[in-house]
Amino acid sequence: MLSRSLIIKIILLVVTLAGIYFSLRIELGEDALDMLPGTSLQGDFELLQQLGMVNRVFISLELPAEADPDPDPDSNSDPDPALLASARALGEDLAASPLFDEVFYQLPEGYQFQLAAELRKYLPVLADGSDLRRFETLIKPEALREKLGEAFQTLNSPAGLAMRRQIQGDPLGFTTVILEKMSTLRGSLRLNIHDGFFVSNDGRHCLLWAESAIPLTASGNAARVNQRLEEALGRTLQYRVKARIIGPLPHTLANAGTIRSDLTRLLPFAVVVLVAFLLLFLRDWRALFLIAIPFLAAPPAVALLAGVYGRVSAMALGFGIVLLGIGVDFAVHIYIGTGSDPGAGKIPKDLRSSLLMALLTTVGVFAVLLLSRVPAHRQMALLGIIGLSWAFVLAWQLVPSLAARGRVFNLKELPFTKATRWLGEGSQRRPVKLSIWLLLLAAGLSVWPSLRYNGDLRTLDVSDPVVKEDERAFKGIWGGEEEQAFVVAVATAQDRMLNINDRVYQILARQGRTSGVQSLAVLLPGPERQAANLARWREFQEAALTGFERELQQAAIDSGFTADAFQPFLDWLESEPERLAAADFLDGPLRPFIYSLFRAFSAKNGTGNGEVSETFLAATIVPDIPANQALLDRLNREIEGVTVLSNSRWRQKVEKDLKSDIVKLSTFAALLVIMICFFFFRRLRPVAGVLAPVASALAAMALFAAFTGGELNIMHALMGIMVIGLSVDYGIFIVRSCQTAFDHRTFLAVSICAVSTLSGFGVLGFAEHPALHALGVTVLVGIGAAWPTALFITPALLATSGNREEIP
Repeated sequence: MLSRSLIIKIILLVVTLAGIYFSLRIELGEDALDMLPGTSLQGDFELLQQLGMVNRVFISLELPAEADPDPDPDSNSDPDPALLASARALGEDLAASPLFDEVFYQLPEGYQFQLAAELRKYLPVLADGSDLRRFETLIKPEALREKLGEAFQTLNSPAGLAMRRQIQGDPLGFTTVILEKMSTLRGSLRLNIHDGFFVSNDGRHCLLWAESAIPLTASGNAARVNQRLEEALGRTLQYRVKARIIGPLPHTLANAGTIRSDLTRLLPFAVVVLVAFLLLFLRDWRALFLIAIPFLAAPPAVALLAGVYGRVSAMALGFGIVLLGIGVDFAVHIYIGTGSDPGAGKIPKDLRSSLLMALLTTVGVFAVLLLSRVPAHRQMALLGIIGLSWAFVLAWQLVPSLAARGRVFNLKELPFTKATRWLGEGSQRRPVKLSIWLLLLAAGLSVWPSLRYNGDLRTLDVSDPVVKEDERAFKGIWGGEEEQAFVVAVATAQDRMLNINDRVYQILARQGRTSGVQSLAVLLPGPERQAANLARWREFQEAALTGFERELQQAAIDSGFTADAFQPFLDWLESEPERLAAADFLDGPLRPFIYSLFRAFSAKNGTGNGEVSETFLAATIVPDIPANQALLDRLNREIEGVTVLSNSRWRQKVEKDLKSDIVKLSTFAALLVIMICFFFFRRLRPVAGVLAPVASALAAMALFAAFTGGELNIMHALMGIMVIGLSVDYGIFIVRSCQTAFDHRTFLAVSICAVSTLSGFGVLGFAEHPALHALGVTVLVGIGAAWPTALFITPALLATSGNREEIP
């Protein structure tokens, strides 16, 4: 019959193997949304995704400067045929791929005439009061004859034959008046149209843009799209033509690649450092098996995390490196504590209570992190709770038997013992140590009010020099140097959405803020403005066009035309105007510009009956500059159905949520730890001794933040809570040791645990990714302060001399 111990070990083995199996099948993602705090901010990004902004890829083709011996960026040169041929081939290649919903690289052939016909058809509902005043000027006899004279010269030029029907239908250039307002579709983009292609002024650059069919904030999707792009570029670009890719895609790839590189590079290094420290301190090869504890605990934790969330954030998985440093703590304490009684193979009673208390405080603090607004933080917290709990179970069941077979520790042999004896013992040094500690706390408190909450999400974005150079070059060629704000009109009815979008543009126009604005309002006015424009048009017909037919016929004869040469124009003036809908232009030549700002999508209405409802969105892009902030706030506040999305507003939201998270979570964690400590120790002095490492860690982190810029970001909210949970464990073990029998084995165990944590976190300080680097460096500072505080300040607070028991 199997023994109870063997049955337990079999269960542990089965759970661990199952964890390894399922953890190898998880879906890993580096979605940028995982690092965004608060549902409102994530909702903003979802709006951008629905508008296609997040999934948009800009491709700038260029002929390098060395290909042109005398380039002039301000000249209006004709583009090189190789450049246009490459743009056409690349656009056709990408359009054939299912990974792209839309690809814009060339306007359709004859777009000029098609656009003119469409504008003339809907001109009565597009022309506003200022346009009609210009029309009144054009139909006056002098201007009328001047325009017809120009038309006669054009018709007798080489291009005249192609222009004949257009001139017949609009000899006075009414549509040109509307075309001049179409610049609002381009916004701040500097581009020309040559044979339908979007080219730069110098003719050496050509712009394409495409929209991915899959979200580009997820690294797996970004890798697929990038591979397809690279293949297409390799097939289609002619000699000398180069490409720059701009948008979220290169940022997602840079972040994902950096995180994976960091994990691949730092995980083995963390293991090597941990092994070296264990051998240095314990001098027993059996102690190396302690490293297996976090490795065995991590797979079941990752598997359960994937079962809860479906997809594991790479940032949360990076926290697995930290588990190497934390998960081994329980095993170290059991190994050293049990090793004092060789052959017994049992955990001493006092050590059991300390271990259980440490587990409770650490898991409790991680549980507080489940309240964080940041999804990646919640995943890290759950991973920590499961991983540390399973590491505790494994250490409790496996390490005692390993320790019973190990060596008996003679601490007098270790240099560590002499150092701690000199620093930790002696009542004459107690005032010095406490004075230094109090100075540290005072310094930390003094800088805390000066710390700022930095809500700029770009601080967590890896700084890739290639990406930055491509973006700099793109802005230099195509414009868009300023930050952009997106004023999004949302409604379940298209007419209402267009009315809201109209109102946004009208407010901007009245405030004189239309410079650099990109909007659909000029081309797609809402029903309310269409009705108002149409009413003014009818007044124009009645008042200004009376007798105009005779005047036009006479002016035509005087200019060399027949009397009925412009009958199509007269027929149009007298025809019944048509109302305009978005679909009328979406399939026309201006689709690339309209589709960039307008979307309609269907979704289930959430009532459970399976019905599908439509939602319509239109974006107005406004320069996100200080001069526009008050106006953007007004739009967001006063117009129902409007959401303003901008980096400056996101920064404010993140700062608000971040400050709330830090205050709320730190308060909850501190109260939880204090309650647990009072429950176990019931007296103020031991509780103060337990919390001393926590106070030192927080003070040190505040000083470090102040000396390195004085800013707190999302990662600090996570780290502050974690340091509380880790530091309090050191205090618990030291206080328990001082209360029972002052034993340098506890000091050795705490030191090994601190060094293992520093090795786990410390290697993240070498990470290239800003978020991982902030995680590592911040905790390196915090634990670096908590460790010596536990060794030297906690005993001093307890008034323990340190010589109550001789070292065996």
